[in-house]
Amino acid sequence: MAGDYLTSGAVRITGLGSDTDFDAIVDAMVKAQGVHRQRLITWRTDWENKQVAFQELNTMLLDLKTHMQTMDTMDEFFVKTGDISNPAVVSATADSSAVPGTHTVVVTQVAQADIFTNLATGFATKTDSVTAADGVLELTYGTASPQTMSINVSAGTTLEALVNQINKDPGNPGVRASIVYDGASYHLQVRGMDMGQDKTVTIGAGTTLAGFGAADWTRTQTAQNAQFTVDGLSIDSASNTVADVVEGLTFTVKDAGTAVITVANDEASILKNVQGFVDKVNEVRTALINLTKFNDQTAQGSLLTGNYGLQIISSQLKEITAGKGLGFDYDGDAISTLSQIGITTDAEEGSPTRGLLQIDQEDFLKALKDHPEELASLFSTSYEGETDSPDFSFGGYIKGMTQAGSYDVQYTTDASGAIVSATIGGHAATVSGSTLTGPANTSVAGLVLNVSNLTPSSTMTGTVHLKLGKAGEISEKLTDLTSSVSGPLHILQKNYQNIINNINKKISYEEDRIARTEKSLRLRFARLESTLSYYENMKASLEKQTKQLSSSSS
Repeated sequence: MAGDYLTSGAVRITGLGSDTDFDAIVDAMVKAQGVHRQRLITWRTDWENKQVAFQELNTMLLDLKTHMQTMDTMDEFFVKTGDISNPAVVSATADSSAVPGTHTVVVTQVAQADIFTNLATGFATKTDSVTAADGVLELTYGTASPQTMSINVSAGTTLEALVNQINKDPGNPGVRASIVYDGASYHLQVRGMDMGQDKTVTIGAGTTLAGFGAADWTRTQTAQNAQFTVDGLSIDSASNTVADVVEGLTFTVKDAGTAVITVANDEASILKNVQGFVDKVNEVRTALINLTKFNDQTAQGSLLTGNYGLQIISSQLKEITAGKGLGFDYDGDAISTLSQIGITTDAEEGSPTRGLLQIDQEDFLKALKDHPEELASLFSTSYEGETDSPDFSFGGYIKGMTQAGSYDVQYTTDASGAIVSATIGGHAATVSGSTLTGPANTSVAGLVLNVSNLTPSSTMTGTVHLKLGKAGEISEKLTDLTSSVSGPLHILQKNYQNIINNINKKISYEEDRIARTEKSLRLRFARLESTLSYYENMKASLEKQTKQLSSSSS
């Protein structure tokens, strides 16, 4: 067809036949056809940006969870310092139960292991033969319950081989052989692997190995117990480390001497932990505010304004930080809320930190000084049970099944004192003798109470508290919120991906439609180009013929 040609399978229009740029016309018409496709691409970008926002928010939530897991036990949160006046004498570590105060430690001797060295028999090298004839080396370990090992040494056995034979013998009761060098020759040495005066090493009477009899050995270190006093209390220990002398403190004695250990609450570390909690929560809250805020002046929302998933996350985190701790009691606990220790939400209109947590460090440190255990408990207690009644006591719970909280308890006895009915948290409890157990598929499932008051024909009431600190509560909530199966962010991302996939299908359909339209237009205009070219040629021919006729007639 005149006026068109193919390039890569597409019809192109030269415009040479009519002096009309049909290519530009087609391009403009195709561009107009692509408006809906561009709208779909923009729409898809919006959903992709929402997914990115979810991913970034999920990372923040996981960071908050990780931080909370560093302070969800009393030992992690309630950091203690142990200042030591003479660290060469003793070291000490303090856990959360250590009471602030001072302790004087006087060490007279440290525990040590028994060491025997064969100084009478030396060798020029480690590979020298220790014997020219077969023999036996007998070693006995321990005094209270002695254990003996017999090593059969073959002629030609080297010093290194003998060491290896002793250490790898299956009947070795706990001694370690090694080679020592005194500057002139190599010697065999054996030592007990345990410290204490009962862990002695003895060269047995059954030894027949020449040069290794009892008279050839020298005790170069004597097994002995550690002996020291703590606040005047005498301690005799086979180990240099003792953990049950003072509650919450573990001592390790190092050398003879006197040292004073001062235990105190590490306020700086505790405050740093709590400030980290506030900062991480605010990071999440700031992201939620920015993603959902609405501009009244422009009447425009943010990327995720009105999103129900973000509303769930925001409201649940706010409930945790504003409410009392799970299982805590306003009346029975000195501290039950974050506001009591100086952590509140900025509610001032127009404040740049409105909606964020703020901490009054002065109030926090005062609460830490006045109620240290209660403050630490609010953050870090983990499923600690107690009751407010003398009639029954907390017996236990099932981790992962029983939910922390406060539950009303009621039970009734018959004329013989047997429990005939009982409820925990409004749910009928299972009764077994004097034991009450919360029923399955409830918040009190697996919660166990032990009844002590079985007065006949009586009804007893009270409350059981299963406490969970804020760190554990937030961590558990974040586990739910960030779940890759049932978490709201995961569900929304999955839904949004489905939307994106559908948009991609529509974009693909539009691209196919536009390609078909372009092909059709190019074919139509190619035919038009050909027709115009035909008439242009006919016009030129007629004009030529007319001129020729005019010339002939003249």
